[in-house]
Amino acid sequence: MSGPQEEGRWAPSKRGGVCSDDIGDDVAASGGGGGMSRLFTCARKGACVRAVGAGGQQDGGSAEPAQPSSGQAGRRPPRDRVRERRVLLIWQIARPAAKTADSEDERGTNAASQPSSLSFLTDKLGNSTAATASNLRSFISNRLPSTLPDTGWKDAIWSLPKRFFSSAPGKENSGFSSNEGSSFMGEREDGKNKFKSGADLPKLPVPSVEQTISKYLQFARVILKDAEFERTRRCVQAFQTNEAPKLQAILLERHKNHDNWAYEWWLNDMYLGNPLALPINSNPGMVLPPRSPMNLSEQAALAARLATGLLKHKEILDHGGIPQERATSREKGQPLCMTQFYRLLTSCRVPSVPRDMLITEPCSPRSQEHIIVACKNQFYLVLLKKDGCAVSEENIAAAVQGIVKDANARFSMNNLQPAIGLLTTNRRDTWAQVREQLAQSDKNCENMELIQSSLALICMDEPLPVSFNYRGLSDEKGHRVGVRDETNMAHQMIHGGGSAHNSSNRWFDKTVQLILCSDGVWGLCYEHSPAEGVAMVQLVEQLHKQAQEPLTYSKTSIPAPQPLQWQMSGPLHQHIQSAANILNSSVQDLDFYVYRFTNYGKEYIKSCKVSPDAYIQLALQLAYFRLNRKLTATYESASTRRFQMGRVDCIRSASLEAMAWVEKMCHLEIENDNRNLLQQCLDLFDDAVTKQTSEMVDNILGQGIDIHLLGWKQAAKEQYQMEPDLFADDAFKKLNHFSLSTSQVGTVSDSFMGYGPVVPDGYGASYNPRKDSITFCLSAFISCESTSTWKFANSLEKSLLSMQRLLSTRIK
Repeated sequence: MSGPQEEGRWAPSKRGGVCSDDIGDDVAASGGGGGMSRLFTCARKGACVRAVGAGGQQDGGSAEPAQPSSGQAGRRPPRDRVRERRVLLIWQIARPAAKTADSEDERGTNAASQPSSLSFLTDKLGNSTAATASNLRSFISNRLPSTLPDTGWKDAIWSLPKRFFSSAPGKENSGFSSNEGSSFMGEREDGKNKFKSGADLPKLPVPSVEQTISKYLQFARVILKDAEFERTRRCVQAFQTNEAPKLQAILLERHKNHDNWAYEWWLNDMYLGNPLALPINSNPGMVLPPRSPMNLSEQAALAARLATGLLKHKEILDHGGIPQERATSREKGQPLCMTQFYRLLTSCRVPSVPRDMLITEPCSPRSQEHIIVACKNQFYLVLLKKDGCAVSEENIAAAVQGIVKDANARFSMNNLQPAIGLLTTNRRDTWAQVREQLAQSDKNCENMELIQSSLALICMDEPLPVSFNYRGLSDEKGHRVGVRDETNMAHQMIHGGGSAHNSSNRWFDKTVQLILCSDGVWGLCYEHSPAEGVAMVQLVEQLHKQAQEPLTYSKTSIPAPQPLQWQMSGPLHQHIQSAANILNSSVQDLDFYVYRFTNYGKEYIKSCKVSPDAYIQLALQLAYFRLNRKLTATYESASTRRFQMGRVDCIRSASLEAMAWVEKMCHLEIENDNRNLLQQCLDLFDDAVTKQTSEMVDNILGQGIDIHLLGWKQAAKEQYQMEPDLFADDAFKKLNHFSLSTSQVGTVSDSFMGYGPVVPDGYGASYNPRKDSITFCLSAFISCESTSTWKFANSLEKSLLSMQRLLSTRIK
């Protein structure tokens, strides 16, 4: 095969899509932030880090700590004491087991008994691992007000723990190492997995100016009218002559000094800088093959099996034991970057202003590991590992069973904690401000830190009603559970059904949320910024396989864990209600359809000597053209994991060759007995496949245009505080308005993953090519009159059938 699916790995797409991870690479840079900014000094008790004002010295200088006013001399503000206790909480719960003593006198019993400086941790832990430094960074990031203006101080603060623990590579807030060439998760001594950090892989290249400019004009020609294109051509020529040489020089210099020159910019642009709410707009949902209906004991046993599987996987990560992946085509055997696999169980997105932070803990053994179980909108902490020893699966099942009983009892007595999870459904800037209010409480800070540091959430859900079934003419294909169809199940995984159902039974910032229903429906909702679908699908399918073995049921009863207690003010209750109203409106507006095409699958496509991915991409182009008589900017993710810390770039499927072919195909439907026209369609189809494959190869080899364009734009902004006319041109906006956001998500099991559109008038279209069928997850917004998933599915079916008829003439 020649398309992105050849590697048998899959990765997520533009803001919520999940891309074909063909050669399995990514786009990630070493980062290292701005470096310059204000000095930070330890507050009087060492736990509060305070920014020096505008008059502070630059790095390497000195500055006096801010002095308390005369009326406050010798006193610590209440939040200083809260932060001090947070340091101790993190040290006691999340510290690396190898360097931690379990004796009561070494742990310390309260804040008052501890030394009053951060040097306490240095003295206590000595030459600690990267996990200690990263835990401190995570703590500091959560305690600083997210509403402070970003004058560069946020980039500098991440170096603080690195200074305290100089032997530990510094981990950035976005999850990559700030020590060039070093791995924040460490390397195995036997060298069996030395490519997981990407340190021994080549760097992502910077394409040539001429190549990117030429391709940009080609793709612009597809979607622009003649007059628009002529203006754009002149704008591009001026950019190539004036700004491009200077900006290209900046990128080439950045290439020398970073593991991956694009990663930080890409991560901010794709995810962390996107203010839209995570449900529907960003977080994909995955549906696994349904199980038989489960009673409470069976549901708890399944949750325990998944929790045990998560812990086992974390232990593999801690020892660098993920098998090394290699490219299966295009320089076959080349090792692929494994960094994102190590973020899955150690990351959490945190809202902030002006953009979110991705907090990632290094993978290293810890004496305690836990998950959060959500039930009836309540959050319960369940230990999986205590004092270095794993908790038995039977005891975990007993704990989960007790949690469900406790939550049901609280529900019947109307004694539930507030639906705090709804706050994570807000726009990111709104959630950042509300989270700052929530963090005013000591207890709330502890709760959020426990959720953030958990391996995952397991959400014990209620089934969604039949009203979430597909609203159009549905068929009986695919999974069904009672009256629920596959579309209903997908809604549950993507957003939970709204405030009246399961949406508050989530913490959408957490990377992994496993969802279990008593009727046997189960699956995943995942926050996309730490990793692509290739890593997530492998983890989930591994858990799915383990869950097929006989489960371990609880034979004992233990006291149920108590739910996390939240301290709420009147304004916070109002924010929850506001979040519920906005989310409910978004849920009602989502037009989603799980459509199974069963006439043929990838085996037939391969028999035609065509890449299944290229074939399906052209079918999507033809389907869109049938409905709109034009093509649109189309996003398909291409993995760049051949390079250090690679993530994805964009294959633009709407090419001139695809345009010529879809136009001719529509003529062929009118004149279907015209043999000359038939041959023209075959020739143009070959040209379009060749172009699609060529673009795929260019992207996975680091020669895509979207990352390069982003680099120029960011370089101009950071170096010259200006935006070249190229990026203000209407053509650039149209080329980045992805009305068709597509991605291949291949699975071994009969599962599927879907997501919402990335623009108001667009479609989301993920697909899973199987041997004799293709599963599509199609999405749009009901409020947009020009889109309809039913119409698109109907057009897609006609397109796939007409392509079969076309190629059958060649076979004959």
